[in-house]
Amino acid sequence: MYELACPACNSSSQYDVSDYLLMCPLCSATFSLERETGHKEVYNDHFIVANSSNPVQVKALVLEWLRRLNHRQDSVDSEFFISDISGLSAPFWVVSIEAHTVWKGLVQRQHRRQIEAKFGSDYLIEQGQFKRNYRWAVSGRHNICESWGMTRLHEPKEPVSVGWDGFPLDSTFSRGQLQDAKSEKAAYESREFFDFKFSNGLAILGVQVSEEEAMRRAKLHVEQYHLELAKLNVDYLTDFRTEIEIAGIQLIHLPFWYASYVYKPQTMLRHFYKPKEKKLILEGYNSGVLIGQLPIHQADKIGVNATICAIATVVFLVFGLVLHKAFLLVALFSLVIAGISAYLNISAKQDSDAVASAANRQIDEADLAKVV
Repeated sequence: MYELACPACNSSSQYDVSDYLLMCPLCSATFSLERETGHKEVYNDHFIVANSSNPVQVKALVLEWLRRLNHRQDSVDSEFFISDISGLSAPFWVVSIEAHTVWKGLVQRQHRRQIEAKFGSDYLIEQGQFKRNYRWAVSGRHNICESWGMTRLHEPKEPVSVGWDGFPLDSTFSRGQLQDAKSEKAAYESREFFDFKFSNGLAILGVQVSEEEAMRRAKLHVEQYHLELAKLNVDYLTDFRTEIEIAGIQLIHLPFWYASYVYKPQTMLRHFYKPKEKKLILEGYNSGVLIGQLPIHQADKIGVNATICAIATVVFLVFGLVLHKAFLLVALFSLVIAGISAYLNISAKQDSDAVASAANRQIDEADLAKVV
């Protein structure tokens, strides 16, 4: 931390000079600093979307979200416990992009010919193009995994696998609303020139990523997204080209709320299910649920099934030895189901660990590249 004078109000404050942009805590001015010369320049295209939520409202929304998922809504208050609620205002570079994609590929005929005239005759050549406009949000932080769920905010309507951390601001911040919107304006339209007062108590994260890096990453994200969209049209993609034009870029601080909850069932399930902490992300503008973890995932169900079948194997084995040998066949069947369930559960955990390790490697490689 270094003490610097703000170029706007000339007041001295402590700053982390490793950040790309610095924010004056007194007048809320945003400025850049050249370390070698000490030259400061005010940055004017910095906005913030005001936070309009508080912990009480967030807790009520989380419980409402859980009620809509649970078929026994009256049990939510007694089985679900909110363990933590916190909020932050995170910086995002919002890049205005127009992307035009041309694609070409092979599509298999629906009705194959009885006699093949030549190789490939049951495939047709298809081609097309599409154009889309985005306000693409790119994180202003180097470590995109420092907050849970930030890398999974883009949930496209199309059945594509997302492998990037950016997201279209307009569609993302307008989803997941459980109640009537507090404002008819979209989040982008309601932005204000940056001022700490609009955070309404949320911690404001610093800006670490430069404009140039944000634009480069936004181009990469949109190209990957359009590539996945083009693959949906063909069986074999043979040609793909995306032309991207950037119309502008702005820095916007967006409000997020994080909630953690624990599911403790009161039914017989409590003997087989180990309570785990689950998380949600809510946006602080209209209080919509952006992404959340379900109380019980498929892997949890498979684990419970493996435990129950293992217990049933022991019970029927005893019955088979004491009462009748027919129970041995039931015990064998339960053992097979328990083994398959255990294998599937272990495989699911290994896949999740592999994804987490890959994400950590990407972060380490990005940090190493910055050092080099």
